[in-house]
Amino acid sequence: MTLIDSPRFNRLSGIVLAYYVLASVFALLLGIVQPATGIPVVIIQLTQFGPMLAVLVVLWLLPGSRGLVRQAGLQSSKAGIAQLGEAVLIVVAIFVVALAWYGLSGHMIDFTNPFDLAHPIWIIVIAQFIGAAGEEIGWRCFLQPALQTRMGVLLSSVVVGLLWGVWHVGVFAEGWLYASSFILFAVCLSVILGELLRGKRLKLPTATTFHALINLAMLLWFKEEGGDAYAMATMAVATLIAAVCALIVHSVRTGRGTRKSNNTFPELR
Repeated sequence: MTLIDSPRFNRLSGIVLAYYVLASVFALLLGIVQPATGIPVVIIQLTQFGPMLAVLVVLWLLPGSRGLVRQAGLQSSKAGIAQLGEAVLIVVAIFVVALAWYGLSGHMIDFTNPFDLAHPIWIIVIAQFIGAAGEEIGWRCFLQPALQTRMGVLLSSVVVGLLWGVWHVGVFAEGWLYASSFILFAVCLSVILGELLRGKRLKLPTATTFHALINLAMLLWFKEEGGDAYAMATMAVATLIAAVCALIVHSVRTGRGTRKSNNTFPELR
């Protein structure tokens, strides 16, 4: 019996499909409701809570998924300072590369002073972290570890990134260059997060911090939300470079660990 024919694989496929459909439906409904709430999208987009709601419904409707979640390691734990610091440094590196390219290519950097925004920056920051957590409960705390019970980290990250990118269905209205750049951007971010979270039980604090900082930096430095394909392509290439670097670092660390284990002498008894 092949992996695809196995009952466990079919169960996982059903859980993933149910989650993705529900996350999309909830996002659509929340997007329709948002104008009536009066909450500006620059503060928070209610669609970000679609993945979180989808996880709750899947756990309720499909009791079998609870064991899968426990196996995947959804249980919360405290974030390590070093891991959070690494996430922040990667975000800084991505934007240094993107802004450097803008400067070298002669494109004007359209920086927005955070105190010139229509709403207080502290409210936006808090809301961005809350919204990022709403998404990451679904993508990195549920879907990613669930897929990792049947796939490797890299393949799981790519699959999650593709699904995550397409889930932002509005990007397709901006043309093929913008949409393809955004999907590459999402896949690369997913690969970076997959490496950051590899082998670790904490997921939500690091994933939320990384996601929120990316959103905030793009809000202040780029106008890609207005359909600027060049800005989106620049961010995609910068995150691609960061993702490749993250994979190289993992490869080097793995190689060192293997050599260390091979060179260990037995204890004297």
